[in-house]
Amino acid sequence: MKIKSFFQWDLLISIITIVFNALFVFCVWDAFQTGVLAFEIISLCFIIIPILFLPIRLIVTDQELRVIRLCGWVKINVSDIKSCVIIKDSDEFFNNGKRRFGSGGMYGILGHFKHNRLGKMRCFVTHREQCFLVKTKSDRIFVISSSKREEIVASINNVIST
Repeated sequence: MKIKSFFQWDLLISIITIVFNALFVFCVWDAFQTGVLAFEIISLCFIIIPILFLPIRLIVTDQELRVIRLCGWVKINVSDIKSCVIIKDSDEFFNNGKRRFGSGGMYGILGHFKHNRLGKMRCFVTHREQCFLVKTKSDRIFVISSSKREEIVASINNVIST
């Protein structure tokens, strides 16, 4: 098995990202007009740094699940996975969580969160209606989005059940 999928944005995340980026671009442009070096650097950082952590592609094989980002990747060994399930009601799921470190809208739901029922979790979500949850044997929780979530969940469950 080898499943590849690019992360796609849903409409709300696209709108939030476009609005905030337009605001940041205006701030950068204004900073360069005023000539305040510190403001220029800070404004550029607000645009560049989040892009480095943006999930770009998801690759799932029999051995691993890998989230590719510009600044590296996150790897989960399939042999370490205890369960993998589709999140049916993502609005309710994310309403029961709090952001610890990350983004809750711009570029997606990315970073470290704490769910009221599940505890600490790491999210790589760019489309809220295409989420699935991966729980490892060490009780680490990952929430990931993919347009191929049904195929991915079925494939992972097939591998871990054997």
